[in-house]
Amino acid sequence: MTKSACLVFSILLMVSTSLKAQSRNSPHVSTVIAVLEKSLDSKNATVGQEIALLTLTDVVVSGETIIPKGSRLIGQTAAAGARGNDDRKTVLAIRIDKAITNQGAEISLQAIIAAIKAPADDSLTADPLYGMMHSNEPKMIGSGAGSAAGTGNLSASSKATSTAAVATAQVKGGMDSSPQLTEDSQGAIGYDGTSISWSLDVPPPTTIIISKARNLKLKAGTQVLLRMAEPHVAR
Repeated sequence: MTKSACLVFSILLMVSTSLKAQSRNSPHVSTVIAVLEKSLDSKNATVGQEIALLTLTDVVVSGETIIPKGSRLIGQTAAAGARGNDDRKTVLAIRIDKAITNQGAEISLQAIIAAIKAPADDSLTADPLYGMMHSNEPKMIGSGAGSAAGTGNLSASSKATSTAAVATAQVKGGMDSSPQLTEDSQGAIGYDGTSISWSLDVPPPTTIIISKARNLKLKAGTQVLLRMAEPHVAR
């Protein structure tokens, strides 16, 4: 995305919250609701650390489902830690890079996080389903060839979705974890003293989540509303 296109994209994102009043010639913006697969903690997060989300809704463009429910969104941390001389604010900066569909197709994204909602206490770590799946996870024992055997020789795609957090999110996403956010949701719901802003002047767009606390932890199971430049699949 060029700098000028990113500027137009940023204006759309900030001025039109509902994104329902776009002109024919304006770049369209899509939305998707996803769930955070693993907790992200400012205390130990590192720049470039991978972040993965599981989509709970489809992304449809011109009547075609481009990113189906159950796809993974992959991003990375752009910054983490304390901000300011008094260390009273903590920041997590996040960039969303791509989507990986159920069929393995990769789609580049230009996206921001518009809203987050903390999970209920029973969503993952306190969930019996999570506990069961976590207890059944393969354990790495020893090293070398023996360790490889300990994983059950999972395929690459299976390993990517074999953790208890991911499996629980997938099961609950299909059963009782209906989206708790809407296209008009804003801010950090359930995270006291936390706000969301964006860096949009230079691509790629970056979401900046700031907390007044000394530490900021986004829990696994947190629902996320993303807004993105309309994605397209290479033909």
